[in-house]
Amino acid sequence: MRIGLYLFASITFLIVVAVLTFLANQGYYDLSFFGFHLNLPVAIWIILPMAMLLVLSVLHLIYYGTKNFFVLRKWHKDAHTLEEAVYWSILQEPKEQTIGITDMQDIAEVLSKSSLVPSLGILVSNPKLNEALEIFTKINHGEYVDLKAKKLTKQLSLSNPLVIKNSINRLAIDDKFTDEVLSNPSNYDEKVVKATLTHVAKTQSLDKFKKYVPQMSLKQIETMLERVRNGENIALSEDIIKQTVEHLSFECKDYIKLASASTRALSPKASLSLFNSFQQKDEKAEAAYLYLLLEYEMMDNAKEFLDANPENDFKKLKLFYNLKLTHSTYKLQDIMDIDSVCDDA
Repeated sequence: MRIGLYLFASITFLIVVAVLTFLANQGYYDLSFFGFHLNLPVAIWIILPMAMLLVLSVLHLIYYGTKNFFVLRKWHKDAHTLEEAVYWSILQEPKEQTIGITDMQDIAEVLSKSSLVPSLGILVSNPKLNEALEIFTKINHGEYVDLKAKKLTKQLSLSNPLVIKNSINRLAIDDKFTDEVLSNPSNYDEKVVKATLTHVAKTQSLDKFKKYVPQMSLKQIETMLERVRNGENIALSEDIIKQTVEHLSFECKDYIKLASASTRALSPKASLSLFNSFQQKDEKAEAAYLYLLLEYEMMDNAKEFLDANPENDFKKLKLFYNLKLTHSTYKLQDIMDIDSVCDDA
């Protein structure tokens, strides 16, 4: 109720009653109590209880109006806090929030420890929540969002799933970002660094990124070697091959893949020299060296190698060697998948 309107109506009513009473009875009434005499018009005595009720009702309204004002302000404050909790939960960065209203405390507690996953493309009327939903949707659609422009860089942790996905999205559109991540890996989550190395292995030439090859996993190296075997020039060099072997634990099949890629990237002399050094240090590289001898049709050297290693099986490579002696035009790839060479090696 509007207290101003209530006062106006009540006072107007008191005046009307007083006037009507005075017109009906213009006399006075004397009241004595404890030796005190009060002589007032009858009209005043009639409206006096009504006036006292008016004062008490106004005080009542003021008291509960003030009480409700503070309760409502508390609700507004907690509603804003709850909005903040939902905002950060949508951005996958739940934060502790202090809620005064008991009915909201459990909700705030859950949100402070949960990350919401809303349906992509959903919109609400609240501008702040709409911003969070828009960021969430764009990043999960594969778009890059400039979080710095939205003043969220310092608010979101490196391990935040949205930050990680957003960084990975950026790799596809910003060539400079690849070097930025690899130059300062401590500034990014490990998943971003791995994704960046995979991005290099899949799409980049190694003349610019060769210093990062030692950081790559065997799977990433295999991706690069497959590109070379498919005829793509990625600047695979002798030094890079050496770095790769030094920093990773290669099996026979890995050496074979590396040898196959080297036939496209290096000269026969460099390739043979390199794998000869490998097989002298690691017997798992022996099949790869024999494979190169047969690939370059160095039959005498292949025979010499087989004779020098009678304890090793090399079944498939021996079969190819014998076939090559009578059908020199055959290539190893014509009769078998090189990835299977080591199955019986």
